[in-house]
Order: sequence, then C-alpha cells, then structure tokens
Amino acid sequence: MDLFPPAPFPTARPWAARLSPAGAPDVRVVSRAGATVVALPNRYSVTYLLLAPRAVAVVDVGSNADVPRVLEALRWLGRSPSEVRVVVASHLHCDHVMGIDALARELETPVAVGRAAFDAIRGGPPLRFPDHRDALHLVGGWVYQGLPSPSRSDWPDGPRFGFPNAPNPFQAELRSLKDGARIDGLPGWTVLETPGHADDAIALFHRRAGFLVTGDTVRNFLGGEWNPLQVDRASMQATIATLQELPVHTVFPGHGPVLEGKGVLRGLKVVGPWEP
Repeated sequence: MDLFPPAPFPTARPWAARLSPAGAPDVRVVSRAGATVVALPNRYSVTYLLLAPRAVAVVDVGSNADVPRVLEALRWLGRSPSEVRVVVASHLHCDHVMGIDALARELETPVAVGRAAFDAIRGGPPLRFPDHRDALHLVGGWVYQGLPSPSRSDWPDGPRFGFPNAPNPFQAELRSLKDGARIDGLPGWTVLETPGHADDAIALFHRRAGFLVTGDTVRNFLGGEWNPLQVDRASMQATIATLQELPVHTVFPGHGPVLEGKGVLRGLKVVGPWEP
C-alpha cells in the first residue's frame, strides 16, 4: 500500500471533534492493486475520490461549501475536472448530498444514486429516516463530527436534498446504480446495496484492492463501529453479514478516519442503545 503525503490544504479540526475517541479524520491517499482512494474530510461527512488512470468518481458531497474543496483536491492530484465521470450519493441523507447537485452541474457530469433512491425520487416508495428512538445516536454523531453549523451556501436550496419528504430536485442528469453495477471508467469497482442505516444505502467495493467505501453503514467515531442509526435493523444485520464475508482490508467510512487491517469488518463495534 502506498500512502502519499498530506494535502497542502488544511483539514478542519473542530474542537468538539476531539471528543471522538477516533479523532478527526485526515486527508489521505490510499493505493493498492491499481485502485486509489482519496479521503477528503468535509463539513458534515467525508468525501471520497476514486481514481483510475483516466477517470475519477466522487462519492458524497454534504455541503455546497465542499464544492470548492473538491475542485481544489482535483488540482492537487493533477486531475482535470473533465475526468470526473460521476458523482455518487451513498444515500440520500442531507449530510452526504446537499452539495452533490452543485458539484455535478459545475463538472457537467451525472449524479448516480442507489436503486431505491432513484425510485423514490421518481415517485416510488418513499425512503424512511431514523426516528426519535435514535436521538442519542444522532446528537452524539453531530458532536463527534465537530458540531458543524449550517453553511450559508446551503441555503435556501440545501434543505431540499436529503431531508424527510424533501423533493431531491437534482438538475444534473440522474442515474440509477443497481446491486452489482460497475462504475464507468473505474475498473474493479462494484456497487453493493447495503440497506439498514438507510433504505437506499449503497457501498462501493474493489475486491482486488480490498477497498470498501461504505457511506454511513460504517462510521468511525469510537474506533470503528457499525452505524447505530438504522431505519431497518433486520436489513442492517443482513448487510453486516454480507459485508463480513468480503475480503476487505481498508474501510472508508462515512464519518471519521479510514480503518485498516486484516478482518477489519469483523472487528467493528456494535454500539449499544445507551451509547452515542
């Protein structure tokens, strides 16, 4: 595995993020077996850039304020904005998607979402959201993320994306990613449907590299844990069982630092209902 030097632009380290046992995430570039992933901590969540020789995919952009930072990262990496083939939403929660449409329109590239998200946007079954029973986990996650305040750039359009009953009015071309789909221009990357935290949750898996970009199915506030915020606990258990069978060495979580090691998924903590 090749670990590249830190990015020349700063990583935000809110004081409240120090309360997280895992600490605040850093900008990282991780490469193995021809696959490269850049972890770019942003305002509400971590954005990931998947790099191939002639193509890039961006995963999750939680705020319009993150768009300039993603463009700056592309310049630092020596990649042209025209190489970005798609901007992927791991799931339609506001902290992961409020900046996706703005970035996709800036780059003139499509937005790709999971099959359930695509159907919901097109008038199909609505997506469920965590309820009041998960309030402790929700507040705890916000604190561990660093108590991020809303960005002015996210108003007034931001709340139209990723909230309960939001219309998610993407102006960029919208595409559906089904289980087993490939990412255009990025050989080796496969889409996995991972419902549990969200009905529409997807992950991106590179078998040869052992890379798994999980969205919010996994978070790393407490040292690496399955996300306790869940809309369907039975689906989450099925997702966990499926993922634990995969040869994963490096996990890129929706929040917190990158997780690494043999059998990393089997070592993830299950958070109790009394824990944040």
